[in-house]
Amino acid sequence: MKQAVLALIVIVLAAQAVPAANPARPLASFFPELAGWSRAEKTEIFLPENLYEHINGAAENFLNYDFEQLAVQTYTREPMSISAEIYFHGTPEKAFGIYSSEKPLNGNYFTVGGQAYAEEGVLNFVCDAYYIKLNGFALGPEGAAILSMLAEKIARAIGGENRLPKILEAFPAVGKRVHSERFILNNFLGHDFLHSAYVADYRVDGQDFQLFVIDAGSEAQARTMLGKYAALDKAKPLPEIKPGALTVNDPYNGPMQLFWRGKFICGGNGPAAGALPEKLAGKLPE
Repeated sequence: MKQAVLALIVIVLAAQAVPAANPARPLASFFPELAGWSRAEKTEIFLPENLYEHINGAAENFLNYDFEQLAVQTYTREPMSISAEIYFHGTPEKAFGIYSSEKPLNGNYFTVGGQAYAEEGVLNFVCDAYYIKLNGFALGPEGAAILSMLAEKIARAIGGENRLPKILEAFPAVGKRVHSERFILNNFLGHDFLHSAYVADYRVDGQDFQLFVIDAGSEAQARTMLGKYAALDKAKPLPEIKPGALTVNDPYNGPMQLFWRGKFICGGNGPAAGALPEKLAGKLPE
């Protein structure tokens, strides 16, 4: 009996000790050589427990997207230098989430990996489960070309799925603000039971609103989620939860126009969303 109990304890402890998903290769191996540039001999590695040492003040946002590992490499060609950072977040969705939380609405966007944008001395992009940030110093007029070359080399080394999450293609184009798409991993709209959602900003007939889609995992989980959401409106009886259109008066965010289809819950905040949640749902896979 004692042996059985000890065996059970060992199994439980082993299950708790299973590490998070690891990168396909050591992050340092994704940093290429740059002709004419020297690389620091040591690549700095940061984990969740010491990420604040590198980005104190911003670490919490990365941890909210299940950050797992960061590698930092410095390139120099006097008087120029580049700091290259590769953040690993476990899945392409989470990597897009942290990338989308930092990207500007208006910026110089182009394709490296899944998507990239550049500002003066900066080039950031998402590539598979990785978020890459390049910061150049004293690069001069050739800075954009240098950063682009380095970004392309890193993206090729990573490989993987060099595209944005496919679910973003379902968002209707009419009225959508370009590059406003993002992924919220936790506590969508401030409700922990709604967990994660893809979101995009819209402007139709002079009115601003958001469309979103939640992948609940299954039809049964979507029903449960909608039941909890509808129950927040204490002013009226709980409506019948069934596939199709539903309006929920969110006490914190106002009226939500929802459309439930299979495992997906689509919605928009306010009447300006109109039939767009249903249109969004119609473009999602069965």
